[in-house]
Amino acid sequence: MVGKWNFPAVAGGQINSINNAGIETFRGNELNSLGREIPQNTVDAQDDETKPVIVEFKSFHLETKNFPDYKEFLKVFDYCESTWKGNNDKCEKFIQQAKDILAQPTIPVLRISDFNTKGLEGAGSKRLGTPWSSLIREAGSSNKGDSSGGSFGIGKAAPAANSKLRTLFYDSIDIHGISSHIGVANIMSFEKDEKITTGVGYFAGDESSSAIAGLLSLDPSFVRSEPGTDIYISAFNTNEPWEKRLLHSILMNFFITIHQKKLVVRIENVEINHENLGKLIMGLEDTKDFSALKAYYQLLVSEDTLVVPSPERKYGGIGKFEEGEATLLLTTGNDLNRRVLMTRKTGMRLFERGSISGSISFTGILIITGKNMNQVFKELENPAHTKWEPNRYEDNPKAAEKAMKDLFKFVRDTVHKKFQTEETDTMDAIGLSDFLPGEIASGQGQEQKESLTIKIKEVKQKPKKKVKTKPSTNKQDDVEGLLVDTGIGDEDNPNPRPNTGPNPNPKPKPKPNPKPNPGGGEQKGKKEKNIPIRTTMRYLCTDKSKGIYHVNLSPDKKFTKGKLEFRITGEQTEVKLPIISLSSSQIEDISIENNDVRFINKVGKKDISLEIEIDYDDYCAIEVNLYEI
Repeated sequence: MVGKWNFPAVAGGQINSINNAGIETFRGNELNSLGREIPQNTVDAQDDETKPVIVEFKSFHLETKNFPDYKEFLKVFDYCESTWKGNNDKCEKFIQQAKDILAQPTIPVLRISDFNTKGLEGAGSKRLGTPWSSLIREAGSSNKGDSSGGSFGIGKAAPAANSKLRTLFYDSIDIHGISSHIGVANIMSFEKDEKITTGVGYFAGDESSSAIAGLLSLDPSFVRSEPGTDIYISAFNTNEPWEKRLLHSILMNFFITIHQKKLVVRIENVEINHENLGKLIMGLEDTKDFSALKAYYQLLVSEDTLVVPSPERKYGGIGKFEEGEATLLLTTGNDLNRRVLMTRKTGMRLFERGSISGSISFTGILIITGKNMNQVFKELENPAHTKWEPNRYEDNPKAAEKAMKDLFKFVRDTVHKKFQTEETDTMDAIGLSDFLPGEIASGQGQEQKESLTIKIKEVKQKPKKKVKTKPSTNKQDDVEGLLVDTGIGDEDNPNPRPNTGPNPNPKPKPKPNPKPNPGGGEQKGKKEKNIPIRTTMRYLCTDKSKGIYHVNLSPDKKFTKGKLEFRITGEQTEVKLPIISLSSSQIEDISIENNDVRFINKVGKKDISLEIEIDYDDYCAIEVNLYEI
């Protein structure tokens, strides 16, 4: 059977422009979305559970003349142009881009192939709900099991978001040996023969848009001989370093699945499997996200990791969660992120739970493995799989909310029970080495350990001792966690707003600045440059009751006039710290206005040591922005 492009008519229905809701969901983050959605869908379609599924990403260039039904496809954009010209700028821009691409001698294509999967069953029938129908013909449809990763059917739009032509081709051999192919173009409505199309077209066997028997095999270097599916993304953007970005996405989102030997990923000539996973992760840069990833991975592989099963729970309208339907992995050590990564049976990263403790340096992973708990929490997930929302559980949202809160409480209580030690009224010296003489800071010959070290406490009760912590990179969690520790915050609402009302112990108002316009201030009529300067900050609370902090700044460039903004930043709000006074021997002409500090820098690129007094009589995690003005 020879395929041809078919764009069905609307017949009086809705007319669609270029903005497709499913595709727009992934716009701006296309490669990361591809790295999340494709492996998830592949794991969901696993055939032999004793073997890992394999996903392969391979790029090649297709001669434009070999693009399926090329001449008719090119005409489609002529129809689009005559329909939308002068009516929609975005449509016109897309049409011109498509014509430019189709005028080139070759088109870049990304082939995504999976193995040890069931293929697209149902290609030879017209029955709804089959894997083929759900993927190709149905909108917003998913027919997956309770333990699967996806449930909305939106993830299938991620490949289309990576196509500059919004056009994909599918090859498949299912587990019954039936081979088939079809193309899908999700562009825009257009007028043809006095009829308006839906905007979705199919490279199919007939006007009913049925699959074509046999394989299309667009990639001349690849021949499929076993069950599985090949997705061809036409006009894939190969100009950016997509291999590296996709690798990072796979490592961030599926390191648990790969570690559990459920998934192998190949990106061009690089394979990611359980054997080289650790090497790839530990070789990443020490950014905030990658440092947390390294800690999570070490948590997975350490023999000393604390493993705690979830307790048995019963809920009306939900049923019973058996003991151990979720497993919490925990460790404590220096400079950890104080968060717990939440995931379900598939192992894909969902989100990180913070605001657990501001005084304990720990990291953790919670994996939901039980059948009933998986089913319930799957229904709570938003379409992006980044949040649990109890109202999505239509049968009994109140019971779902109770189950979610109980799970969060189990996490928090376990962290405190296993790692909590006696708190004192003296905050540990955060970044103390920056404020002590060199001989003491160097440890007088003792071995210095700056890298991440994992130290697991025993399950048995330990004698209480003073807390000693180092600053977390998630300062909003420090503040929120400390509030929860002291009983002020709300553990069910992890993002309490900082107190912006009257201070129960107000400090005297700062005196008016004796210099109406010192050198560091902004002169009337002269606009400040406000060029951000990257800086490393360390700070130490020396007197909690008076709000006294020592701050050490290490700017990465030389500058003369500067401005400092000190803030407490939360996930839902951002508040400037109320500055009463600031002193330093390295800067001069200091002025404070609206809690911004302007000054003249005397030391160029060298470290700047400050003492600040703030109108806040409790511990707080400080963030600073430094600008050249």
